Amino acid sequence: MVRLWCSSLSITLLFQQLIRLCISWSVQTPTPPLPILPLPTYSQLKWQQRGIIMFFHFGVNTFSDREWGTGQENPAIFNPTGLNATQWATVAADAGVSLMILTAKHHDGFCLWPSKYTDHSVISSPWQGGKGDVVQDFVNAATAQGIDVGVYLSPWDRHDPRYGNDLLYNQYYLAQLQELLKKYPNVREIWFDGAKGANAKNMTYYFSDWFSMVKELQSSINIFSDAVLMLVGGR
Repeated sequence: MVRLWCSSLSITLLFQQLIRLCISWSVQTPTPPLPILPLPTYSQLKWQQRGIIMFFHFGVNTFSDREWGTGQENPAIFNPTGLNATQWATVAADAGVSLMILTAKHHDGFCLWPSKYTDHSVISSPWQGGKGDVVQDFVNAATAQGIDVGVYLSPWDRHDPRYGNDLLYNQYYLAQLQELLKKYPNVREIWFDGAKGANAKNMTYYFSDWFSMVKELQSSINIFSDAVLMLVGGR
């Protein structure tokens, strides 16, 4: 009888252990699935979560009352008397804006920063005696409010005579792109587009080189461009 009782006890204990093992397997946390590529980068994911983005279209168009400038505007017309980038950023912050984008250069070719590659910029305007820098004021004001900064550098340039010469103009554009991204750090978004008038000169933009330079100089930037689809999908 003692041997039979011991055998029954052993079987019971073994059965209980098997039950515990089954329960532990049933409540075990499942492993996450493998990711489906491509995965977004940190900056791309943050862009999706931004909510409100504000675009500032400011330049000679503000004074000529045109949507697209001709490129022949006299820089003297750019002479704001009450430019207050701090007021812009304060309004943006109150509205819950997370990113402010400025047209550093629009189609008219007028640069809102003192570019060393052209005199068609704030250097030749009477504003602040030719020593002003709208882009710097913009960056300072946005940063003070905790708002990220973006810039738009128009590929179409109606002022520069190199436009229409693929090599010379792309060299010029890359030089200005490098100038912007070296002078103003922590740019979170940069805009390139293919907007161009019907009668504009033919041009091939070296988008691949532009994108490579952007990532080399500021790797966390998001690139907004209608050329990305062509480069990813092939031409």
